[in-house]
Amino acid sequence: MPPQHPAAPPGKGDIVQNPLSGGRETIESIVVAFVLALLFRSFEAEAFVIPTGSMAPTLMGRHRDVVCESCEAAFRVGSSKELNEASCQLNPNFFVNQARCPNCGSIARLTDATGRYRHAYPPFTGDRIIVEKFAYDFVEPSRWDVVVFKYPEDARVNYIKRLIGLPEETVSIAGGDIWTSRGDEAPGIARKPPAKLRAMLQCVHDSRHVAEALVDAGWPLAWRDWSAEGEQPRWTTADSGRSFSVAANTDPAMLRWRHFVPDGWDGPDSPLPEAVPILVGDYQPYNQAPEYLSLHDDDELGAMVDGAHWVGDLAVECELESRSEAGFVEFDLVEAGQRHTCRFDLATGIATLTGGAAAATADCGIKGRGRWEILFANVDDELSLFVDGRRITTATPTTWRREIRLASSSRPVVGSGRPGDTDPDDLAPAGVTAEGADVTVADLRVLRDLYYVSSGSQRALVGREAEEPVVSYPLEEDQFFMLGDNSSASKDSRAWGTPEEPLHHVDRRLLVGRALMVFWPHAVPTAWNVRVAQRCGWELRLPCLPNFARMRFVR
Repeated sequence: MPPQHPAAPPGKGDIVQNPLSGGRETIESIVVAFVLALLFRSFEAEAFVIPTGSMAPTLMGRHRDVVCESCEAAFRVGSSKELNEASCQLNPNFFVNQARCPNCGSIARLTDATGRYRHAYPPFTGDRIIVEKFAYDFVEPSRWDVVVFKYPEDARVNYIKRLIGLPEETVSIAGGDIWTSRGDEAPGIARKPPAKLRAMLQCVHDSRHVAEALVDAGWPLAWRDWSAEGEQPRWTTADSGRSFSVAANTDPAMLRWRHFVPDGWDGPDSPLPEAVPILVGDYQPYNQAPEYLSLHDDDELGAMVDGAHWVGDLAVECELESRSEAGFVEFDLVEAGQRHTCRFDLATGIATLTGGAAAATADCGIKGRGRWEILFANVDDELSLFVDGRRITTATPTTWRREIRLASSSRPVVGSGRPGDTDPDDLAPAGVTAEGADVTVADLRVLRDLYYVSSGSQRALVGREAEEPVVSYPLEEDQFFMLGDNSSASKDSRAWGTPEEPLHHVDRRLLVGRALMVFWPHAVPTAWNVRVAQRCGWELRLPCLPNFARMRFVR
């Protein structure tokens, strides 16, 4: 039973609501009724709406869709704080005037000179989801499920979070990862299943979206040939860095990625800052409010960081095209100065993964001439390889074990970040090397894992004070531990209760069900549209189309 003390008001960013209350639009009501009618034929379900962003980017609350004018990358910006739901009034003090593109770093101006939002950025209500209400009557809750439950301090309120801790275990957070233990055993890292791993990765860079204005102004490409200055480049690009090719050569030819952010750059008429490679951090474009620590110079780490906390768990994804019958292609990821590799032998089709664990091999099917989609990840102290969407199973494990104290004290190795320097460097954390192979890599993406902040303090969550090295939460029978995917903006098991009477769990009896699918994200206005209705911070624009692209199962 939860401790008895005055209930704190529920935090915004955590509550889920019934989507039909308050006279929602007729079209959405019809869609809700139709989908529910189908689902009730097989099991009982209920629809909810996500009003705020504690689960972003997995589930979106009230937000505004933004397409970067420089690189055309799409992202979403939270706008829940600007709406006072009690009075149905917008508070201009909480307007998001500008947003930084997570891909190229350009600034998008969301408001005009009068402080009003531009017509291109209407507000959208949150994702509408279907919840399996009796899912846990038949199966046990699983770690990483997205769950709706009654708020432990006020059972009249529904919350939605990701289930992290299971009954009778101790959950710890260290180094941005989840660790679990039972009894007297040492904590071990909690690893995500393949489907969850892929769904929870967040994009840091996408080569399909190049800011041409930045390139024309002299800004360096994120990916580049790693030959030393003055040497002839071997990896070349004919499309401004969207793809790179290399001819067969007996000497290894390396291509590497660095993270650049043109801090403060405001378009072609704005001066460019110095191009300095920075560390990947937990920057979340949904969180654009000024209280969140974003790009900053971290004296302890010795480099700029894109977010409040450095993130070392990365993945690289691309389309690999081979025009050779033999040769080698190697992908690598650097974390804390350690290089993790995945080496493909084009003559045999064998992939060899090395890094924290002993070398592991598998027949992955990448052999001779052909084209494949590759994803190589270093997440949760495990190397993972996906080829054309299929997880490749190796003959021996690709996991390794380390003490939790080492994870909490892990720091990046900051080198020069300059081409020609082949020492492992967290300022150039992703690379592709070809040896004796004629290949092209295209649609290159660098992704990062979620970073869980090890603190319940509001100032630590937003990066304004240091997090704890390790925080631990013991659970008893029928108790569960919940966290939001948007760790910096989530009131969850880390922060419930009071300092005198902390409350870090959800009792089994408070579980409502498992989030199944996003069945109605929001309608998408066409390029030409007119506002025909406006009520309580919500707008109806016509013409508009169903947002089929974001209808999906919740992972």
